[in-house]
Amino acid sequence: MASEFAGRTCWVVGLARSGCAAGGLLRRQGARVLGIDDADSATVRRRWEREGLSRLAPGAFDEVLTGGDWPDAGAPAARPALVVVSPGVPTDHPRLAALPVDVPLVGELELASRFTRARLVAITGTNGKTTTTELVAHLVRAAGLDGRALGNVGRPLADVAEELSADAVAVIETSSFQLETMRTFAPEVGAVLNLAPDHLDRYPDLAAYYAAKRILAARIPAGGTFVTGAGCREARSWPTAGRRLLFGERAEGADVHYRDGFLVLGEEALLPLADLAQQSPPNLQNALAAAAIGTALSLPREALAAGLADFPGLPDRHEWVATRGGVKFINDTKATNVHAVCAGLDGFAGEVVLIAGGSGKGEDYAPLRDVLGAVRHVVLIGAEGPAIGAALAGAVPTTAARDMAAAVALAADLATGPDGADAAVLLSPACASFDMFANYRERGRAFTAAALAAGAVPRG
Repeated sequence: MASEFAGRTCWVVGLARSGCAAGGLLRRQGARVLGIDDADSATVRRRWEREGLSRLAPGAFDEVLTGGDWPDAGAPAARPALVVVSPGVPTDHPRLAALPVDVPLVGELELASRFTRARLVAITGTNGKTTTTELVAHLVRAAGLDGRALGNVGRPLADVAEELSADAVAVIETSSFQLETMRTFAPEVGAVLNLAPDHLDRYPDLAAYYAAKRILAARIPAGGTFVTGAGCREARSWPTAGRRLLFGERAEGADVHYRDGFLVLGEEALLPLADLAQQSPPNLQNALAAAAIGTALSLPREALAAGLADFPGLPDRHEWVATRGGVKFINDTKATNVHAVCAGLDGFAGEVVLIAGGSGKGEDYAPLRDVLGAVRHVVLIGAEGPAIGAALAGAVPTTAARDMAAAVALAADLATGPDGADAAVLLSPACASFDMFANYRERGRAFTAAALAAGAVPRG
C-alpha cells in the first residue's frame, strides 16, 4: 500500500541523529525530503562526522538547506505535507511558528511510531532513563523476545521502525522534547521514573518542564500501563487511561519494592537484593523500575530474575573504571543535574571525594548540602565550580582545580587515607560538559585517563 507521503514534500528541521533517521524513513516511504538546519554547512558536516553519520546522512535528504535558509512555507510550491522537528530544535522556533496552521508538526518518534508494528515502551524522567531503557530491553531478550533499546540511548526508532515484527518490543528512551510533539503515539507501557529540575535553560520554569513529561501519561491507552515511582507525587497525580503500577517504597504504596533483602513484586519475592548485578543506589531504583515495566509487559518471572542478575550495566553511570590501592575511581559523568548527584550520593557505601562542576543548566546547587554525609572533600571544576563551591560553603571542604587531570590527581591524594581509610573518587558533575568537553562521554574518558595517569590500574 502506498504511503500517504509518497510523492509529497516533507521537511526535517534539525539534522542530527534523529533528523537523519526521520529523513531516511520518509524517503523510504516515497517522500521528497528537504533537510533544514540553522547551522552552516561546515558545522553540519562536522556534526555528521562526529556522530558517525557521514555515509548515511546525505542519503536521508533530497536537498539540504543550512545557515538559516528556509523556504517560504506559505508559498504553494514550497508548502510541506509534514514537518518533522528534531528534539534539539525548540518548538517555538520563529520559523516553525510561522508555518501554516494546517501543516502537521511532529517529532521523529511520533513519525516512526506510525510505521511500526512493534510493541512500544516509552521511558522518560529526569534521571536513570538510559540505564532503565537498556535494562528493560535486556529483560525482554532474557524472555526470548526481540528487545531493542532505542531513542535517546543512541539509535532512533525511525531507523528500524518498518523492520520490527509485531512480537518485537521497542524500548524507547524518551525526552521531554520528544513528548512535546506527540499526536497519536500510544505506547503499551509508559514510565516516568522520577522528576526533578532539569533543562531550565530551555523551559521557562519547572511547571513547563513537568507539563511536557505529563504528556506521556495522557498517551497511555486503555489496556496499557503507566509506571512511575511511588514517591513521585507529581507523576502519580496525572490522569491516564491505563492502569497504574508503582515502584519504590512499600510504605508509599509501591507494587514493586524491596523487603527483607528481596526485590518483591506484589507480595512475592522475585530475587535476593544481593543477586542484583548493579548495586549503586541509583541502579537499585532502576532495577525496581525495570521490574515494574517487565511486569507490565507480562514477561515471565524467571526471565526478570535472570536478566536483573546478569545485566552488565552501562558506561558513564556509576562505572567503576580504575583502582589505586584501596581507592576506587567511579565515573558518573552522565550525572548532569543536581538530582542525579543526590540520588547517587544518598546511601553511598563508604567515603567519597567528589569531583563536580561543568557548564550550567540553571539549577540551584543547595540540595547537594543534604547528601554530603559520605563526602570527605569536593574538588571543583569548570565554569560552575565557583557556584557549587559557594552553595557548599561551610558544609564540606572544597578545592578548585584547573582541569580534569589536576582534579583527579588532587582527588586521588585526598582519597588516600594515611591510616588506610581510603575513599572513592567519584566524578558526578551536576552539570553539562560543554565548557570543557564536546560531550559527557568525552568528559568520562578524560576522567579515566587522568586516573590512570595518577597511577591507577584499569578495573578488570
